[in-house]
This record gives sequence, structure tokens and C-alpha cells, in this order.
Amino acid sequence: MRRHLKPLLMFLAATASGCSFMRTDVLLDTLNAPDTSKAEPPPARVAAVERVAGLTRAQLTDSYVDPARAGAWMEALGASPEAVLDMAACLVEHAGNNSASCYENDARTGYVDRTVKASMWGVPLPAQSFSAAASADEEVDAERFLSNAMGIGPSIAAVQQSLEVPLTREVLAQGIQRGAASAAAYVRARSWRRDLQRPSNAVVLSGGGANGAFSAGAMWRLLGILEQCRGKPAPEGCGDARIDLAAGTSTGALISTLVDLFHTPGQEANARRLLLGNYTCTVESDLYCVNSTWLWNLADDTRGLVKFDGIYSKLEQFIQPEMLHNGTELVSVSVDFQTGDVFSVSDQDPADFKPGASDKLRKGGMAHAIVASIAEPVLSNPAGMLPSAAGDRTGTYYDGGVRSGLPLLQAVQRGAERVLVISTGGMHPSPAMDPKNAMSVLMRTIDLFVAQPRVAEVQQAELLAVTRRMGEYNVCTLRGATEDFCRRKGMGFHPRLAGPGAGQAVWMGSARFDQVASSWRSAWMFKPETGLASASGYSFTPEVMQPLFVAGVESMQKRCKEVLSLFDIQGTLAANECARQLVEVSDEARAALPSPAQCREDKPERRTCD
Repeated sequence: MRRHLKPLLMFLAATASGCSFMRTDVLLDTLNAPDTSKAEPPPARVAAVERVAGLTRAQLTDSYVDPARAGAWMEALGASPEAVLDMAACLVEHAGNNSASCYENDARTGYVDRTVKASMWGVPLPAQSFSAAASADEEVDAERFLSNAMGIGPSIAAVQQSLEVPLTREVLAQGIQRGAASAAAYVRARSWRRDLQRPSNAVVLSGGGANGAFSAGAMWRLLGILEQCRGKPAPEGCGDARIDLAAGTSTGALISTLVDLFHTPGQEANARRLLLGNYTCTVESDLYCVNSTWLWNLADDTRGLVKFDGIYSKLEQFIQPEMLHNGTELVSVSVDFQTGDVFSVSDQDPADFKPGASDKLRKGGMAHAIVASIAEPVLSNPAGMLPSAAGDRTGTYYDGGVRSGLPLLQAVQRGAERVLVISTGGMHPSPAMDPKNAMSVLMRTIDLFVAQPRVAEVQQAELLAVTRRMGEYNVCTLRGATEDFCRRKGMGFHPRLAGPGAGQAVWMGSARFDQVASSWRSAWMFKPETGLASASGYSFTPEVMQPLFVAGVESMQKRCKEVLSLFDIQGTLAANECARQLVEVSDEARAALPSPAQCREDKPERRTCD
């Protein structure tokens, strides 16, 4: 497409200036002309070993009660993957036929028998774990691990069918070993883990530029309630109530950073202050400078209209060294434009930072990852690197919204049990006027392109969550546990179950599958579809952002009881906050807003990059 961009831009520039020497038939001929430029070798595909490693890691990462124990099982699987390899080979051989025999057969050599019903990889037999005097912790970890391990074989079989090239057992074994080791290192290093007394909680925040003010307002209100009750004992306080994981794309990654900062002791008030200030009193010159050049240079060596130098300055304020070691995991999502892969960088994953890296280097790496998540194609310069344990990964990294605008999959794959999803858009694309020209058609097309991946990902994530937990339930029944135990009811499991969220029916959430309804829940909060102006592109104006922020505060207050129930946040202090009148909460938020004139004081309308 690059070879067509320059004539297109020249055409648009000529049209805008009133020139008529370039007519539409000339443009069409240019677009239809064959590519005569010198061919460049395409980037190398990801090696098969690494693809198998990635699939293995994705299947095994989850939340476990005892990460050290689960990590040991993963490493044992990596060292002895024969059952997984046999399962993958069986599925490839029986593709298109009945593959049930690959799972279980009369000879008792099927995959289920070799893993779930036998002692393998150091996992105890159910009779041993159920007889443990301490608790059922080991058994629930065993069931989750074995269920996840059962997904590796089918995933590898699918990759081989996609490649149409049989991979040797040596290559597959090497990939499984790498992936299992990476998963083990991750679950051990992460500060949060599964707790049978409380659900693992996560927030997932979409992109949307200045429209993120809605998400910021919602989180400002929720964190305000937590600020009132955290650290105080029952029945008034909510004890150690917290958000374990914050994942976001684009502006959602910025907000997630401040959610992480809030969970750093002593930073609670500062995080809320930064959340309000940056999403109600920011103008364009605070965030970026403009690459002021000739329009046609976009077809040569100019890679974007702006540079996010201001964002780097803000992240210097946001990211504190203590955040890297607190109890909340921060995940930022971006896309590698060369491979098309989605990259998720976590502040707690050893795979994302060099061993022994200083807090300063890790802070810088997270800043690069967050800016990569924000950079929209054409509008902004891409990020040129992401942090990695093997050294900085160079490439062309853009806004995660290209493929993962609402990164719910990150919460599912990392083991969150309760997730609040906040979207800066409505459930459906906003209606638009009939386009009057080709540029209007182009901009509308981009809007629709961005909206569709969100719909696809959230449904995929919900299905994955239900499938994972249903697999765990099935393993539990095969190991001979009682029905109540397999449904995670009573017997030490977190006793209060959140009611179905208002948005669940949209995505056919877990409440439709009562076997796993206590293991996975999500609630959805969408920006109201009417009555609010929306920001376009990289437009940041207090006049638009402040009403969006207040709308987010109001939406959270309306859903307060539901969200507190979802996250199992208890105590009279939190309940009293939910009981406050909506108008009172709204007025409190409005009173905290600075005036638009203050926000613009002593600031240029636009900055030009050096």
C-alpha cells in the first residue's frame, strides 16, 4: 500500500487547494498499476519452536493457590512431554474422523487416563490430595493444571495443520519445554495468586483517546470507594480488597497504570489526583508535538503526524519503582506491525525484562510498552522497541486496538476470576450521517474496523474462560470429587457469588453454565450511547473530556452494588458509598473539576517537534 500512498496524498492535497490537474481517473490508474518497485524479502516468520512455546505457555498460565508447586509441575511436563506429543500426533492422524479415542479408549492408554487418572509430572493422585489434612488447595491446583495441560495437544495439532508441514517430535518437545518453563517462571514471579477465600479481580479497559475520560471517571469513583474502606477491619472496612490485575489498550493502558499506582502504599490519593487531572484538564500540547512537514512526506520518511513526547513525561510521573513490586499486575497491549502478533507486556513477567534489570530499566521498558499501545497507525510515530528478557525487542509497534482493543483475553489467560470491563464505546458502533465524500467513507470505515475486533475478542475471551473452567470441572469429576466440590461451592471457597452482570447476556456469560458460574464472572460498562459528545482522533479538550469523566462517575455509581458484589468488596463503609444519591456523587465530581481556562493557561495550542 505504501507505493499508492504518495499519489493519494498528493491528490487530496491538490483537491483541498482547489487544483484540478489530477483527476479521479488518473488516481484510479495509479492505484491499479502493478508494483514495479524492487522486491524486498519479507520478514521471517516466527520459528515453529517459538510458536509451540507460545501456545504451551498460553495454555498453562493461570492463577494457582501455590504457584511454586504448580511451577514444578509445569517444569516436569516440559521435561517429559511424551503424553502431550502422543495426543497431538493422534489428533493429526485422526483429523476428519472420530478423535474420541485420542482422549480415552478401552486400552486405558488415552490422554485422559495417562494424565488425569494417573500420577504424572509430580501431580498427586486424587486419593492423596483429598486426604491431605491441610486443605483442598493441592487438589484444586492439580485439577486446574491438568485441565490446562490437556489443551496443549490439540493446540499443537492445529498449528501443524495450519503449517501443512509435519513438525518433528524434537521440535515440538523443545517448544513445549520452553513454553512450560516460561509459564512456570511467570506464575512464580507474579505477586498475586489464587485465593480460595476471595476471587482474583481484574479490570480491563479499552482504548479510545480522549474518550478514555469515561473509563477514568468510572475508575476514579471505584478507587475512591476503595480508598474509604481499604485497610480497615470488618464490619466497617473492606480489609485487603483490591484489584489484582489491570489490563488496557491505548488510553486504557494509561488508566491501568494509575490503577496500579493506587495499589502502591501511600500513593492512593496521588493516583486519583492524577487520574482526574489528566483526563479532565489535558490539551493536545500536553501529550504530543506535531511532525510539521509536507503532506507527501508521509509517503517517504515521516511515519506519523505526531510524537508522544508528552506521554513519556507523564509516565515518568505515573510509574513509581514501588509499583513494580506491589500486589497489582499491570499489562499493556500493542501490536507488532511486521508479524501482526499481539504483544502484552507485564510489569511482573520475567519474560519481559532482562534478569536482574534495575527498577529504572524496568520503568523505562514499561513506558515504551505503554506508548506502543497508544500509537495509532499514521497518526503517530510507532514505538521502536519493547522490553524482553533476551534484550530489547526492536520492531514497529502500534496501538493494540488494531487487534486487541478490549484485551479481555489477557485477564482470562492470566487467571482472573472476576473482571470488570469498561468500554469507551457503546455496545454497537455509533450511528453516523450518510457520508458525502470519499474521505468521510474512509474515516467511517476506520471506525467500523476498530469496533469489530472488540466484539470478536470479548466473545472469544468469554468462550475461553468458560471452556477453561469447564475443563477444570470435568477433570474434577474424573478424579472422583463431589459435585459441590467441582462446582466450587462451600468447603472454603469464596462464599459470596456475584449476581449476573447486566452486560452478561450480551456475551452469553458464565451464568449460562452453572457448573462454572462460581469460577468466572464478568460485568460490562459501556459509555452511554446518547447525550455525550465524543472526541475524535487525537483531540483532547476539557470541554469534551469533563462531561465524559462525570458520566463515568455516574455509571459507576449506578452500578456500584453490582461491582462491589462482583469484586467481593464488603463492609458498611463501602455500602454507604453505594447508598449515596447519584446527584450528590455527580456534584462532588464536578466540584473537583478545574476550569477549562485553567487547563489552557500558559500552554501553546500546538507544539512542533524539533
